[in-house]
Amino acid sequence: MVSLFRIIQPSMFSFLGAAASLALLSTPASAAETATETVLQQPTLLAQLNLDGLGLVAGESLLAEAETAIDAQDYDLAIRKLQAARENLNQTSTSYQEIAAAFTGIDADISGNLRTNARDAAQMRDLATLRQALIYRAQGNAELAVPLLVEVVQSQGPARDLGLDSYQQLFELGFVSRPYRRTGSEDPSAAVTNVARPLNQGDSPTGIRAAELLMADAEGAYAAADYGTAVNRLKDARETLNTSSSYYQTLFTTFTGIDSRVSNEMRQKALEAAELRDQATLRLALAYQAQQQPTFAIPLLVEVLGSQNPTRDLGKQAYDQLLEIGFVAQPYDETEETATTTVEP
Repeated sequence: MVSLFRIIQPSMFSFLGAAASLALLSTPASAAETATETVLQQPTLLAQLNLDGLGLVAGESLLAEAETAIDAQDYDLAIRKLQAARENLNQTSTSYQEIAAAFTGIDADISGNLRTNARDAAQMRDLATLRQALIYRAQGNAELAVPLLVEVVQSQGPARDLGLDSYQQLFELGFVSRPYRRTGSEDPSAAVTNVARPLNQGDSPTGIRAAELLMADAEGAYAAADYGTAVNRLKDARETLNTSSSYYQTLFTTFTGIDSRVSNEMRQKALEAAELRDQATLRLALAYQAQQQPTFAIPLLVEVLGSQNPTRDLGKQAYDQLLEIGFVAQPYDETEETATTTVEP
């Protein structure tokens, strides 16, 4: 297969040094390629698996077409081929798993072979996912790369090469701030020393920093009585923070039992994003109230109350707003015995 070295050039990817780019964006000849070679040695299976564009061979063919497009610097075509490969291989892996489950306890050889095929398809799918993320990163579309990288880390785990490479990409982008170093591997923090990480910059397209900027814009618009702009900015901030919290929660679960420092930081990030999301939600409800649209405000206030609990400041503010609107009639007075709970990510 053609290497992905050509995707990332210093002129396209200025925030990484050329040496670091080449070292970190090269995908090793991993188990995915080994799996492909194994499949190619099974001609009978090949004829059966290429029907209607589904199966390991069809997925491998799409990956090869993507590599050809990458070599020709036709990245739009490469993305389409990689997306098709991901969908094909995901369906293939799922189908093999289901058939293997049907044969469990009936025929161990068939069940075992099908589970191997399911793993091969999943490995190739994750390889396609990482390569698609690398193209997005090279194009400056970090907001598109992040969910794909999180997906690979979750699927592979940080102990395997594809998972480790994907987490390293998240670290370089600035979506996570704590590096993960697998035993025997190089220190990953050296790759981004004195380098501007895009998701930490003022024009960040995604993540907590981007949401904070959107919320600041919304605050200015609200103060100027431009409630329409405030609503739009807060909607975008809510979406960004909700997805970010979900990604951090996924990484927290993935690293639990592997690296407590990373997992603890991911948990804190998830909580931070969820807290900001609830702030944005409360402000959005206030903007709707300012527009005399309580029917839009009420479900948002209920959402904050459910996430924060009425014993916390944001939850109490949300309940007070429901009381002011008239949706509830009984005021809430917090007592000393009331317990404070943690916000839900």
